[in-house]
Amino acid sequence: MASIKMSRRGFLNTAAISAAAMSVPFTLKRSAASDNNAKEDKKLHISQNWCEMCFWGCGVTAYNREGRVFKLEGQPKCPKNYGKLCARGNSGIYQLYDPDRLKKPLIRTGKRGEGKFREATYEEAISYVADKTNKAIKEYGKGTVSLIAHGSGEHAFINLMSIIGSPNTAIPAYSQCTGSREIGWFLTYGRPYTGNEPIDAANSKCLMFFGRNVLEAVMVGETQRVTEGMAKGAKLIYVDPRYSKTAAKADIWAKIKPGTDLALMLGMINYIINAKLYNIDFVDKYCSGFDELKQSVKKNTPEWAEKETNVPAETIKNICQELSNAAPSCAIGPGRRLTRYGDDTQHVRAIGILNALMGNWYTPGGFYKISKMDIVTPHICEIEHTEVKGGEKIERVDGAGSEYRLAPKNLGLENKLMKGILQGEPYPVKVMFAYGTNLFQHYPDYEECKQIIDKLDLMVTCDVYLTETALYSDVIFPESTYLERKDPIGVMTGKYPYVKYREPATAPLYNTIGAYELVEKIAKKMGYKNHFKTIDDVNKEILDQLGISIDVLKKDGVYVKPTFEGIYPQAEGKDLKFNTPSGKVELYSVFCEKLGFDPIPKYTRHKMPKDDEFRLLFGRQSYHTHARTQNNRWLLALHDFEIKAWIPAKKAARLGIMTGNKVRIVKGDKKSRELTAYVTDEIHEDAIFIPHGYGRITKFMELAYAMDGASDANLCSNGTDPISGASAFHQAFVKIEKV
Repeated sequence: MASIKMSRRGFLNTAAISAAAMSVPFTLKRSAASDNNAKEDKKLHISQNWCEMCFWGCGVTAYNREGRVFKLEGQPKCPKNYGKLCARGNSGIYQLYDPDRLKKPLIRTGKRGEGKFREATYEEAISYVADKTNKAIKEYGKGTVSLIAHGSGEHAFINLMSIIGSPNTAIPAYSQCTGSREIGWFLTYGRPYTGNEPIDAANSKCLMFFGRNVLEAVMVGETQRVTEGMAKGAKLIYVDPRYSKTAAKADIWAKIKPGTDLALMLGMINYIINAKLYNIDFVDKYCSGFDELKQSVKKNTPEWAEKETNVPAETIKNICQELSNAAPSCAIGPGRRLTRYGDDTQHVRAIGILNALMGNWYTPGGFYKISKMDIVTPHICEIEHTEVKGGEKIERVDGAGSEYRLAPKNLGLENKLMKGILQGEPYPVKVMFAYGTNLFQHYPDYEECKQIIDKLDLMVTCDVYLTETALYSDVIFPESTYLERKDPIGVMTGKYPYVKYREPATAPLYNTIGAYELVEKIAKKMGYKNHFKTIDDVNKEILDQLGISIDVLKKDGVYVKPTFEGIYPQAEGKDLKFNTPSGKVELYSVFCEKLGFDPIPKYTRHKMPKDDEFRLLFGRQSYHTHARTQNNRWLLALHDFEIKAWIPAKKAARLGIMTGNKVRIVKGDKKSRELTAYVTDEIHEDAIFIPHGYGRITKFMELAYAMDGASDANLCSNGTDPISGASAFHQAFVKIEKV
């Protein structure tokens, strides 16, 4: 077992030497003096990049002296972070030099999961993959190839799927995270919410979030905007069963009974309508179905909601009043990872309705209109074998676009794709590529995940680490880290659209390559003749459209669109248009009704835990991203290498559990590895909470494995939202066992 002893002070000292100022969440902006010093330092190489320790893509400037990257700073002009980096961003240096990184291509020699591999050349590993994939296609057809991917290189593998002609691509960011949010927003406003998180928080007077731990989940730009709004006096209202860091900063923390969020929302809608706190002009002009909504929520009074949610009726009324006082400069955030109780699309519909009642669409302090760059993003390769160009029409395995009509085909449903592979329906899928994602940490049930992979003839992983998914793979390709790669210029939408630039901070330390180079080699080895442009060629096409030179990006890392007109159309007096069947904000969703679902959200009481059970809740720590960073010693030091299970005090006393005791989480015959009990009144008595990403089974990530902890993925529920097709994870009930 790896040694994980390192004090918090030791971490801070290391960070001070190597990464500068990781003792606080954000670094200082680069000064003009440091720029001048840098110019005089002949041994210093400065490069531009975007961070990939998470997926927000904050702009990063990397400093390399004599071949070693020693410092990362936020790019001052990048709209994602304006000069700041979080702890994860700073710790990218540790990932670069992590001894546990994959260093060469590997081919499995033992049984799947046994951990026996041999080193291979790229030529050998790529030939192996090409031969096995072509053989599977010949036997089962093009649709037998599947892809699950997340990260900058996912587009390279999506290209490979298009070249092959298989539709079975799934991006887990939809089905395992934001799918229900996007569909709920689309049904209400006629457009998806998007990952831009378009709340104008910096100008808001009142912000409300349901379980969106916005001050800890850390999207740097979003956190900046919320804190800026709060500094100007904005009220913060937060709904969560747990006293998170966001709850600690809130003006109102509603400690809600887990699983009852929709009841609270309906209680708010009832009160806002009956107390006439809504924006009458906006509702009359831009909303449809108000009378039906009023009738539908007639019985959902705040007093009724109190009985369901445990949130006092007076608190509910106070929340409504605060929002109304601030309207339209207020916003109720729909959150992320809406994969909770299976009614998540209707949950988001209710949030959309609350916002519509406030009339905050396209207003300062409400929601702004997302802008984009006026360029066409070029493709890196020419696709010849796509369905669009007349190729074979192949049904998707996961039901996206058919059984789940609203689920977008380009994103797919990972949960349903995996089930389809297990069941062999509607046809066999025998090959899977996994890029930058770890199935074992986000597909419920380890054993079932193993059974699914065992159904495959070929499992291929491309990643930085030998994760659990890699452990069960036949071929593993080691990807260069983002600090070693050049990728195509990224074109970003948002309040301030921009392009971002990635160049290597150092040459690859090991025998690794990027996803684009790997995919080109695989495609050619499989016999496809598609032309791949170089990354420089793609970048030149973008720069030519922008009319700027590469020197602009080498200097600043980003180029931001210079004009920002039209982000508040309602406030600018323009008429609003909504791409819904009625052309208005649909309080009553015609589309939902046509699909056979409730046109107005209705509350159905979920199953609740028994007296000796807890509902399993899980989420992020500010120190980590998904299950990607738990091998990073610098980040583990920030929480003293300890993984806590939040346990409500009354039930803990009954079980004889005290803070600091070692415990395990039990679900049927499953039993987690050890966690440290944190006994508190600051979590609802129905629930326990654990951080995501632990309980690892791969010993090739020594620190992550040594941390112990519980894998939420192995203990959570495996439900489905019937509207979006996305997962529902929070319907699992567990017990606690003192070690």
